[in-house]
Amino acid sequence: MTSNTEEAFPPNAIAVIGMACKFPGADSVSEFWENLRDGKESIVTLSEDDLLAEGVSEKALANHAYVRRAGLMKGIDEFDAEFFGFTPQAARTMDPQHRLFLQTTYHALEDAGYPPPKIDASVGVFATSTTSGYLLHNLMSHYDPEKIIGEGITFDMVNLSMSNDKDYIATRAAYQFNLSGPALSVQTACSSSLVAVHLACQSILNGESDMAIAGAASLRIPHNVGYWHDPGSMVSATGHCRPFDVRSDGTIFSSGVGVVVLKALQDAIDDGDRIHAVIRGSALNNDGSTKMTYAAPTVAGQADVVAEAHAVAEVDAASISYVETHGTGTPLGDPIEIEALRQAFEISEEDRQGPCYIGSVKSNIGHLESAAGMAALIKTIMCLKHKAIPATLHYTSPNPELHIDKGPFVVRGEYGDWEWDGVLRAGVSAFGVGGTNAHVVLEEAPAVTPTVDVAGPKVLLLSARTPEALTEARAELAADLVRPGAPALADVAHTLERRRADKVRMAAVVADRENAAKVLTAEEHDNVFIGEAVEGVTSGDSAERVVFLFPGQGAQHIGMARDLYDSEPEFARHFDECVAGFDAELGIDLKAAIFDGSARDLERTDRTQPALFTVQYALAKLLESYGIVPAAMAGHSIGEYAAATIAGVFDLPTAIKVVAMRARLMHTAPRGVMVAVALGPEAIAQYLSDDVDLATVNDPGGCVVAGTEEGIRAFQARLAEAGITARKVRTSHAFHSRLMDPVLPEFTGFLSRITLREPQIPLLSNLTGTWLSAGEATNPATWARQIRATVRFADELGVLLADPNRVFIEVGPGGTLTASAMRHPKWSERHRAVRLMRHHAQSRNDRDAFLLGLGQLWSAGVDVDWSPLDGGAEPQLVSLPGYRFARERHWVEHKPMEGRSADGSGRNGAELPAAAAGTAQPAAGGRSPLEATLTRIWTQCLGVGSVDRNANFFDIGGDSLVAISVAMSASHQGLDITPQDLYDNPTVAALTKALTARYAAGGLARHSITEVEHPPVPPNLDFFLEHGLADRGRWRIPLILRLRPDVAIDDVRAVLTAVTNHHEALRLRLAERAGIWEQQIGEQLESVEVAQGSLPAGLEPGSEQERAAVFEILEQQIAGQDLTAPPLVATLVTGASGGPSYLALSVHGMVADEASREILVTDIFTAFGQRMNGQDIALQPVSAQWGEWSQRCAGLATHPAVLESRDYWLANATAADLRLPVTDAAGGPAAGDLVRLSSVLSIAETGEVDEVRRSRGITVEEVLLAALGRTLAGVVGSGVVAVDLGGPGRSVLRPDVDLGRTVGSFTTVYPVALRCAPSAELGAQELLDAVHETVTGVPHHGIGYGLLRYLHAPTARAFGAVRPADIAFTYAGTIPDMSAFASDEAPVQFDTDAESPVREAIPGLGHALELRVYRSRGQLRIDWWYDSRRIDQAAAQALAQGFGTELSALAADAAVEEDLDSANDELTLVEFD
Repeated sequence: MTSNTEEAFPPNAIAVIGMACKFPGADSVSEFWENLRDGKESIVTLSEDDLLAEGVSEKALANHAYVRRAGLMKGIDEFDAEFFGFTPQAARTMDPQHRLFLQTTYHALEDAGYPPPKIDASVGVFATSTTSGYLLHNLMSHYDPEKIIGEGITFDMVNLSMSNDKDYIATRAAYQFNLSGPALSVQTACSSSLVAVHLACQSILNGESDMAIAGAASLRIPHNVGYWHDPGSMVSATGHCRPFDVRSDGTIFSSGVGVVVLKALQDAIDDGDRIHAVIRGSALNNDGSTKMTYAAPTVAGQADVVAEAHAVAEVDAASISYVETHGTGTPLGDPIEIEALRQAFEISEEDRQGPCYIGSVKSNIGHLESAAGMAALIKTIMCLKHKAIPATLHYTSPNPELHIDKGPFVVRGEYGDWEWDGVLRAGVSAFGVGGTNAHVVLEEAPAVTPTVDVAGPKVLLLSARTPEALTEARAELAADLVRPGAPALADVAHTLERRRADKVRMAAVVADRENAAKVLTAEEHDNVFIGEAVEGVTSGDSAERVVFLFPGQGAQHIGMARDLYDSEPEFARHFDECVAGFDAELGIDLKAAIFDGSARDLERTDRTQPALFTVQYALAKLLESYGIVPAAMAGHSIGEYAAATIAGVFDLPTAIKVVAMRARLMHTAPRGVMVAVALGPEAIAQYLSDDVDLATVNDPGGCVVAGTEEGIRAFQARLAEAGITARKVRTSHAFHSRLMDPVLPEFTGFLSRITLREPQIPLLSNLTGTWLSAGEATNPATWARQIRATVRFADELGVLLADPNRVFIEVGPGGTLTASAMRHPKWSERHRAVRLMRHHAQSRNDRDAFLLGLGQLWSAGVDVDWSPLDGGAEPQLVSLPGYRFARERHWVEHKPMEGRSADGSGRNGAELPAAAAGTAQPAAGGRSPLEATLTRIWTQCLGVGSVDRNANFFDIGGDSLVAISVAMSASHQGLDITPQDLYDNPTVAALTKALTARYAAGGLARHSITEVEHPPVPPNLDFFLEHGLADRGRWRIPLILRLRPDVAIDDVRAVLTAVTNHHEALRLRLAERAGIWEQQIGEQLESVEVAQGSLPAGLEPGSEQERAAVFEILEQQIAGQDLTAPPLVATLVTGASGGPSYLALSVHGMVADEASREILVTDIFTAFGQRMNGQDIALQPVSAQWGEWSQRCAGLATHPAVLESRDYWLANATAADLRLPVTDAAGGPAAGDLVRLSSVLSIAETGEVDEVRRSRGITVEEVLLAALGRTLAGVVGSGVVAVDLGGPGRSVLRPDVDLGRTVGSFTTVYPVALRCAPSAELGAQELLDAVHETVTGVPHHGIGYGLLRYLHAPTARAFGAVRPADIAFTYAGTIPDMSAFASDEAPVQFDTDAESPVREAIPGLGHALELRVYRSRGQLRIDWWYDSRRIDQAAAQALAQGFGTELSALAADAAVEEDLDSANDELTLVEFD
């Protein structure tokens, strides 16, 4: 930034570097200025229909005191909740002032060139808002004030306060944007926002903040309404704000949001920031008590603050040529303000060269209350930027009380230039009720040299979170580019480059502003790319992601890269360097051959290879000038030489000599033919003969074969007999075949005299298909063999694609190699392919194609240096339309008060009807309280406005799920209703009658859940008791925690006692009476028992030996348990003196599903933290305890939806026709009968499984089940086998019953019919589809099977006669790496072996075979547990060994089948040398 100002700025000058606003009639700063310039009044008249619709009564409208005028803002009910990470519910209950402040702050930071999260500085937030009308009028209308306030503080009230109160607006922004400077909410009434500016400046000057945000939000809610005028009040009776005018009669309160971003001026200049204006100084004071009333202003206070601001700014009042006044248009306020200005300006010591204009933005948009000063500030900044002063509206002649002729002040009544000889300076005032006065002195920004657009295209970058938002942003930017005074295109591109990149991204190559507008608004255009970012990848990762691919012979065409040569000096320089070298070696004019020769001539091998190398080398160097450097490279045949040169194996002169010799020799070799075949190398092998060779493997399903013409003809005939087509490749020779043998000796001898170096960038080898080692790179034989050997490019792609985030760039003409990459089975949705040059059939410009390719790289998250497009100029930030937030409505409507009269008679203290005062009233329409309650529940659950008492529940939208919701909602009201009650009594009237009779009869007809002493045993525990371990107490999950040395036994007892008492399931006992099991939930305990043990001496703390000793103690603990033991058993294991102790825990499987383990660990950690900090243990509440769930679960056994699933479950349970080779054994297994076989998939194999999951849109469980089916088919045979799965029982009664904090075993157990068939009989995709259909077709998370089997007598016998499944399958999910949570300071830490609770827990449900899979450290780990009484070792090992093989084969088959499905009918040819 070049300043040409003559005056040096003082060190306390502050730059305004960003701003944004949303005011009545204006959604942006530019629109706001256009309205000011055009003299537009944004206060509008409201129609009678609109006011009636808003609830304003006809009586109010007939009253002359009601003024039908308002300053309206568009979209106050809209918010992009997803962008800021809010749920719709959270967004709806948040004050729109907070919401709009967040969006406007983002736009201001974006305008400053620092969009979050790009801010690396201390940033303060100084913000203000008005009292939340949304909270008071809308949200609170849905609450009973007596309940939420009158009876003491509630969570709802706290939550509503944090979401709506003005105290939280600054800290919310700081949290949302991760800003670490001071965050202060400012409240000084009408001066608040200008006070916030002053405080922000002070924070910067005193070093607290590097940058600061100052802003305000003020919304009047209800919004679309007028206001009441009372004689003598400060609001206008006419609905017009007329500052300084003889007709002024008051102000109009309005709404608006404005934010500015501030930085120390010198820092802003040093950082190259765009500066809107400069704050020279500011001041605050208060009137004190020297005034008539608290709310009245004073001349002295206002005069003092203006004079002090001048002093702080070190300017004389004579240099101020404009003042944006507070200017409320009130008969009292205006005269006082003008007199105060007169007194402040009278102390000037310099001569004034002209008048001082005064104005007030309130004439345009009204009084924005706490945001008024911000509107005035932004207006004044725009006046300085445009060197013009808009009119103060409605001004005809001065109010005589102003005595305006006695000072230098002139009211500008029309828009005009700001004429002043010297630096433009202005003052801005804001005065608050209560006497806090603020004044700011502004100055125009340092002058900068305007950007001159360098000829040539520019790349415009836009992004949004959704395609819809991107479309809107494109249209908005296009409109902005064609408006008068639009910025230079270079500045536009530079500004967009600085912005945050969101998920959906667009790059557009444009020539000028007019062309940009056309391109941006076109539905489709060759110069536009739209794509999505790779999730989880940041721009900082780009150095490790980029791969250069250099194509081989066949990609060349006449005129390739001519446009790049003509327009990119860096490309031309390297191109010419190569051309000169080849001309010297070959005696040809290579440049003419490439740009102006004939296609036939360019197809000569001794022309093609040098031409391709030249273009590829120059293109790679051009990429480097734009900051694109590869992390890895691969080339196809001749392309490998360009890659090796960029990697440093050859220097350029050497590479030119080698390529020239290679091309010359290969051109002299015997001629031959090459054909492309859509088969993989294994499949094609049977058709090869001794006279043809496999030349290239381009992708796993595509090869090129080379040989003599006769040999290829015979090869094609063999293929034709099999119905396979081979396409001829456009080459003159049979490269990479035996026909190259004659040239190898001479080329080898030539290479032996060449100096070869180790690659400096990782490079893949055509010979091996993997990384080129240093020894291979420096061995001449490697490069000689490369002419003859098969090009294993598919293997190279496989290596590269193992990294899921690779970005492949085709460095050369066309897109053959990226096409191969995209056809490769390992290609994933996270990979990206970019082509930099046009296809020879396209008529587009090569430079446009290249620049669009750079845009694609940016879209993929690769850092691009765009400065070469600026031609050495320094583009500047400019104001452009901000990010296009989604306009989604998040609004809670006002609920009219019961008893409020429709005619507005409740206004001004009129008494409300008796009902509102608390008088007991009969239910509406004579209904009983019970019927009224039922009606309310139905309307809520059905989502309707009202329900007729005789309407059938199922005719008005009810179904079985809604019936459950009604039953649960009723239980919260103390009513005992089951879903069956609604089936029997489907109207409110009938249900009321039935319940009334039931309650009158009393007895045992219905019990509330609190009356049941021993809740029923849930079906999953029934399954365990019937089939599970013989030594039932041994089914325990082990857990080891490490304790800090200062944790004592009393601390452990206190923690475990608190946790045990907090969760009913931890006090659960199962007792058998008369052959029937029942649950007993014990009373809370005084103290739990904790056993103690010690480690042998001499063990190193933290060693494997120490951990083994701890685990041995834990195993002994588990071995000693039976079903009478507590569910949670603990042993405190002490180690060496001063070393850590260990807490060895075991939790019985009947109370420990996966979620329960997480809850227990969380509570134990919380309790230890509280205990060791001297606090009382207070754990997070539990919404529904185990006993409640057990009873509700039992009640579902007769639910109609469960009964309707009988046929499904019976068919499912009896579908099996295949059994494992098992030996029958009496009773469940003992712990000693269970044997485990373990294996682990490699990271690559795990990645293949994940790729199937992603590409098919299915779950890992489904892929594993499909592999299990194939494994069983190979070991046992084809058929259908029953497999028991576990379902998420916690979800069954959601959202009515929240089990998110409940300890217990909620996993449902149910069988599925798994088809077992080999690959030859059932393809991978068909098998995966069948498994997906089976798993997703399970109703109600599988709970119905257990309910019908154990808790519903009519079906129990039928299900009991069915043989249970021999196999259980469990996918335990991902085991987190707990090492990241290690902290020596914490009182309790995780065990380093996070897998042990999953790995070491023995199966408890008694299956002959259990397959348990979990993910840890990026790998799938597989455990086969088998009952050695029932399955012999050989059969178990056959299954375990076969599973891994079948899983890998399934993944490969699925990838191939998907590739074949998506392939075009014709083979995409890749032509190589």
